Amino acid sequence: MNRILILFAYVLIGWLVAHNLGRTRRLGFAGSFLFCLLLSPFLGFLITMAWSMANPKGCKWCGNTYNEAEYCGICGKNDAGQIWEGHRKK
Repeated sequence: MNRILILFAYVLIGWLVAHNLGRTRRLGFAGSFLFCLLLSPFLGFLITMAWSMANPKGCKWCGNTYNEAEYCGICGKNDAGQIWEGHRKK
């Protein structure tokens, strides 16, 4: 009975990682769930987080299409055009 509960919890945690994070990444739900089942839910979580986003929001100020953060890494601006205080101009 204990093994069944542990297996159920293992699969459930893997499914939660894949459902909540895998859907928004290029890895996808199936890839994320596969990593969670084959390795462990924790390692699957780390691998899923390391994968790039499926639809990054980009930066409308400099054209950086790969921007996933609040502030752009190239121009240092956010969606409202405010410059990040710690950004150094090149």
